[in-house]
Order: sequence, then structure tokens, then C-alpha cells
Amino acid sequence: MLNALYEIGKLWIEKEDLDKINVLLDASKLAKRTKSVLVVELKEDKGNLEYAGVVERDYDSDDNPKYLYRGGSSRGTDITPSCLITELDKTLPNKFFKWFSNHESEDDFFKQINACLIENQDIITKDIGEKFELVSEKVNVLLTIGFISIDGDLKFIGDYEAFRNVLISSATIKYYKKGSNKVKGDGVCFLCDEQKEVYGLVSNSIGFSFSTPDKPGNVPGLLVKDQWKQLPICGDCALYLEAGKKFVEKYLSFSEFGLTYYVIPNFLVNPRQGFDEIYKYLSREDEYLTYRADLVSREDKLAGIVDKLGNILEFKFLFYQSSNNAFDILAYVESVLPSWMREIYDNQLSISRLEFFNEENMKKVLGKDKEGDFVTISNLSNKFATVTNYNWYLSFLRDFFSSYSRTYYLGIVTDVMSEKKLDYGFLLTHFMNKIRENWRQGYGISVPVLKSFALILFFNNLDLLKGEKIMKINLEDSEELKSDSSIIDDFLDAPDKKAVFLLGDLTRKLTYKQYKELGSSPFINKLWGLSLDKNKIIKLYPMVFSKLREYDSAYPVLEENISANLMHAENNWKLSRDEISYYFVLGYTLAYAVNDKKEKDKENGEGE
Repeated sequence: MLNALYEIGKLWIEKEDLDKINVLLDASKLAKRTKSVLVVELKEDKGNLEYAGVVERDYDSDDNPKYLYRGGSSRGTDITPSCLITELDKTLPNKFFKWFSNHESEDDFFKQINACLIENQDIITKDIGEKFELVSEKVNVLLTIGFISIDGDLKFIGDYEAFRNVLISSATIKYYKKGSNKVKGDGVCFLCDEQKEVYGLVSNSIGFSFSTPDKPGNVPGLLVKDQWKQLPICGDCALYLEAGKKFVEKYLSFSEFGLTYYVIPNFLVNPRQGFDEIYKYLSREDEYLTYRADLVSREDKLAGIVDKLGNILEFKFLFYQSSNNAFDILAYVESVLPSWMREIYDNQLSISRLEFFNEENMKKVLGKDKEGDFVTISNLSNKFATVTNYNWYLSFLRDFFSSYSRTYYLGIVTDVMSEKKLDYGFLLTHFMNKIRENWRQGYGISVPVLKSFALILFFNNLDLLKGEKIMKINLEDSEELKSDSSIIDDFLDAPDKKAVFLLGDLTRKLTYKQYKELGSSPFINKLWGLSLDKNKIIKLYPMVFSKLREYDSAYPVLEENISANLMHAENNWKLSRDEISYYFVLGYTLAYAVNDKKEKDKENGEGE
């Protein structure tokens, strides 16, 4: 991973001719929500500084070198006096004013500024407060300081060498200093393979901790100062790593459905040409990226890269969580080829376009007032990110696994990226846990059933389920195979599966008939909370049959099919409790969506 970041950083610096200052700035933190900058202006007058007021400016990323913003300790000051305002009563004394009191002994200019700020601290605090109150709570505000020259020109801290030196010194000291220990020495750099002064805390300082120098047992010779021997990196290469991480943060950092992750390209051949292609694509305006109807969100940039490039590179996925200055790596997936990413995207797109999930069927399953296909409908109720034809599997998975264990959710995602097999029984258990929970609480089960079925089709078509495929067809073999009936026929490849599915269908017809006549469906209380097994299925069929007759209803073809499949499956049941329950709720949900041309019932069912 470090080699890939190093390569990207080096190519990016060359491409944009970046200097050290640009690389060391925390531009990504400002880019997220910063819209406003408050500037404390001091006026130069005959060698003295006078307070001139607080001015609000619109934030422009092109001005970052002027502000020299780089975050520091959450409990102390930032690297420079420029800081993001969180709470005024904390930010002003602990970050802004304190920065100058901490640094006044380092430079006469800093001392002069500090004296002016102390003299006018009350009025400055009042003026900042008044300006800050007028800014929307939903945006970040950057606080900085500016200087009006005798000629009337406004300069910022980035225009002064003293401030730039502080940034460079403070930012790079983290490469080798830990407390009172200086972790550096003379050796061969891990990245450029040259003999020079090397540092031992570079990866830690940019957020990728592969060692713990606080614990002597983890370092050579039990001496913290010898930590550099484990991963020696020189100053020049450290800068390339910083640039590589910032490139990924700017262009390839994603947050969707509870996951935050970086996608790190690793070029297999001709790195410069590969980087040029990626850079050309990523550096375009976001609006231009909507050239395809399916690319509707920032996250779909990755789909665009896969479209553009063949297997001249591989992707590394780094999943993480961060808070304040902590950065924890949760999972890391290496060597994901664009061809595999293309399969993941294409299969999601193909499945979302099946008849099961089109608008016509959604009206039958979810209600006549529903508009759009299932992905569109799912997006309307999603609070975490935009659901598209390229990322719906992440959204659907989160619904089933996030409340039980984030580890399970992340584990399945990384297994998919790594092309590892998934346990079908494990998936069904969690699907049914969610479905039963909805059933107990009186919520509808149609949505989780449809989401789970979409996921099964998705994993099956990627050949990610352990054992034999659930379905023996490829959804893209022909247009004919995209019909509901052919997929269901292939999905129900054994008599026990067919019997349970069809009984679910018949039961749904009964509960709908009850609701139509009584205004309620009391029979749902006889379904054992959807925890079904072979014996309960055998008991349930005559109960449904008998109750339908009370309403003068009959579905002879359907009933005959159930009877025949129950008889064929009598001595050959292979389904687990969760499988039986799942096939039942699938039939119950799709009762009015699946068009069985063989059904010649006298009474046609209708959807909810």
C-alpha cells in the first residue's frame, strides 16, 4: 500500500508541480463543508500593528496556500494560527490566541502580533462572535489572520516565510519525534532504496500505523529510538506519501452506507500513462461525470474509472474509521482488478433491471401508489447515501447486518471484493432475523424480502455462494432468462422448495381475501412468527386450504401443485428451518408479482 501511495504522490506532484507547502496543507478537511473564512485584520502603521476589524470572505480552495491550514492536536493548537471554529469559547482561547502566545518567542513578528491581540482580545472576541452568528450552522468556518500593509494590500500568513517555516518544521517533525525520543538514523530508505537520513514514524504521522513505538516490545532492541529500522523512510519520500494520501483523500475517498474507505490505484504497467488517464478523469468537474444516466453520485466515479481503464492497474481498498486525530484501519483488501469491479457493477445493474424489481411489479408488491423501480423506491427512504444501480448491494447489506455486528457487514463486503465464497446459510439466517423482526413489530416484510432476494441473485451470479450455485443460469445469457417465471423455476429446483414457496403464495392469497372482507388478516397469527419447519408446513397447508373454502375461494392449479410437491418431498426434505421460512416468505411476498401462465384459477388475485 505504501508503495502505491508513494507512486501516486510522486506522479501527482510532478503533474501539478506542487511545492512542499501545498502537500503539507490539510486541504481535504476544508473542502468538506467550509464555506466561509473570518479574517482578523491587523493594520501595519509605522512599524506597529493595529487592530482593524474582522472581515468575512467566501472560502475558495485556491486560497489554501494563503491560509496555511493544517490541523494539530485536538487538545492544543493547530500547526498554524488558522483554525476551524467549533465552539467560540473554546476555539478562540485554546487555538487562535494561544497559538501566538506559544510561538511569540520564536520570531519578533509573532511577538508583535501577540501583543496586539492581547491588547484587543475583548473586542476581537466580540467581533468574531457577531460574524460567526450570521453563518449557517451547517457549514464550517475557518478563522485566520491577515495584515494590511501601508500600501493597503492585504496579506495572509502564507505570504510570510516565518509562518511557512513553522508549517514545514511542525509538520515534518512528526516523521521522527515521539515525546522526547527522536526516532531517526542513517540507513536505506524503504521506498527509494537510497542511503540517507531516514525516519521511523512517517507512516504513523500520515495515518497508517503499522507499528506501536509506545511499546518497547514492538521495536528492535526494545529501544523506541531504533523504531526507524523497521520502516525507514527519508524526508523526500515522506512528502510523496503525504501527497499520495492527499490525492486519495481528494479524489478517491468514499463514505456510503456506514463505510468510509479509500480506493488506492496500483499501476501494473506504465504508471505515468495510467496516472494521466485517472487524473484526466477525476480532475473533471463532478457535473461532467453525469455523462451516463447511471452515474448519478460521487461514489460512481469509481465505476467511471473502471469503464475507462482495463487491467493496467489494480485497486487496494482500505476501510477505516476516524475521530478527532485517531485513524483506525478496519480492513484492507489488496489486488482488486477493474475486471472484477466491472462484474460487481454489471451484475447489480442487470439484477436491478429484472422484471421482479420494475415499477409494474412494485405496484403489485408494495402498493399501487409506488412509483419507480425498486432501486428508486429504496433510495427515497435511505438516510445514509444515494442508492444507485452500482451500489445498492452495500445499502441492502447494511439493512441486514449493521444492527447485529458491523464486523459481519464489513466482512461480507471485503469478501466480495476479494472474491471469497459466502455461506448461504449464514446469509439466510440474518435475512430471516430481520424479516421476523419486522413481522413481530407489525411492519411490512415485502421490502426486506425483496432486498434479500436481490442480494441472493447478486451473490449467486458472481458465483460467491459456497457449494453449488443457487441458480444454474447466468442472468445475462439471454433476454428470455430475465423473466420472473424462468428465474423462479430455476431457483425452486427441488420439490420441498417449490412446495414451501407455493404455500407462501397461497397463504398470501388467503390473508388478502381476509383483509378484503374483514378489514384485517387474523390468519397471520397462525404462522408461528415465520419460524417454520417441515412439520409446520405440513400442518399449515390443510389449514390454509380449509380457511379459503370458508370464503368460497379456490386456486385448484396452485393447490394441486402444492400437494404434488409435498408428496414428492415427503421423504427427501433437505431444507433448514431458515431456508423453509425464507422460501415461504418469498412466495408470500411475490404472490401477485410472479406471473404463472399455468395458473388457470377461476379467481385472479390482486396486489396490495
